Amino acid sequence: MDFLDLVTLSQGALAIMNPVTPEKIVAVGEAAGLKPGMQVLEVGAGNGTVLAILAEKFGITGTGLEIRPEACAWAERMLAKEGLGDRVRIICTDASTYTPEARYDLVVCMGAAFIYGGLADALETLTTLTTDNGAVLLGERYWKTELVPPEFARDWEDILTEFELARIAGEAGFDLSFLVRADDADWERYETGIWQCCRTWLKANPDHPEYGEVAEYLHQVQDEYLGYGREYAGWGMYLFEPAL
Repeated sequence: MDFLDLVTLSQGALAIMNPVTPEKIVAVGEAAGLKPGMQVLEVGAGNGTVLAILAEKFGITGTGLEIRPEACAWAERMLAKEGLGDRVRIICTDASTYTPEARYDLVVCMGAAFIYGGLADALETLTTLTTDNGAVLLGERYWKTELVPPEFARDWEDILTEFELARIAGEAGFDLSFLVRADDADWERYETGIWQCCRTWLKANPDHPEYGEVAEYLHQVQDEYLGYGREYAGWGMYLFEPAL
């Protein structure tokens, strides 16, 4: 099954496709000093919920980039229902090819640095999308310890420690000004949400030619989370602002 189709199947029904709560998103928005009229871009906007929260709480104007048509349609329906369609727009496109008409006060990239090939390349690109005083908000997994079992670390080569995250951002000209981490409840709500989405699909599609692949994916993510993820991997939102 295509990777993007698998993402839609396993996470499409989740309002926020990361282990985070609306309250924590608001906390980061406050730390970023968001105000009415500010321009916010989200790369890999998913279902549009993060931008909707920021628009509702802070009065920002938002643009979301999302490559999956199903997610774009879901986001547009939600934004219209919430009365935010005039302030938040969703562009259904490959974010890696996006050229903005103007720069943004805040660029958000929640678990989507892979679009640019990794964290360092993502920061290099996202920097070109912000104003001179603009900030970047990254949502990323991180290793809680460097003592990660090799068989697990090999499967998660793109994960860094928080020290490495901050160092790479520093080399790109940013200071880490604020962070919020997922707690166990955030993680389990997110992970079990994926399990439930997969099981719902499997029950509804017992004769689908890709049934076995989806079942294998479900068991793989369960094994990763229960066997290693809870102990060794974390997730956080990191607000990077221009270095002083």
